Amino acid sequence: MVFEGRSRIRAQLDMAPLIDVVFLLLVFFMLTSTFLVPEAIDLTLPASKSAQATDPPPVTLTLDHAGVLMLNGDVTALGDLRTALAPLLEADAGRAIALKSDARAAVQQLIAVMDEVRAAGGSNIALFTTPAAP
Repeated sequence: MVFEGRSRIRAQLDMAPLIDVVFLLLVFFMLTSTFLVPEAIDLTLPASKSAQATDPPPVTLTLDHAGVLMLNGDVTALGDLRTALAPLLEADAGRAIALKSDARAAVQQLIAVMDEVRAAGGSNIALFTTPAAP
């Protein structure tokens, strides 16, 4: 005589709810994360009524109100700016250079930076501003 034993119950894990939870977490983290890195220094850009939104060029100069000059995020002295910019402008002399100057920065410092950029071979200088309040 053959007895049938209890058939084994196989427990299976349903993956659909687990995948739903993973996608919800992915969407949550994508919506709450920030993708733009804020500027490392606090700048108050001057206001302009004719300002237009553009993509920032790859070469960025930042001049804060204390006179600290940064080239692509690295602090540089005004005397070293020409030698630091020359390799960046070597291939394309018409390459746009973004100049972000604090509204409280001295005009003479801004002119000195612009002179050094021109001496390094740069001719396309874009001054960054913020739109003026109506």
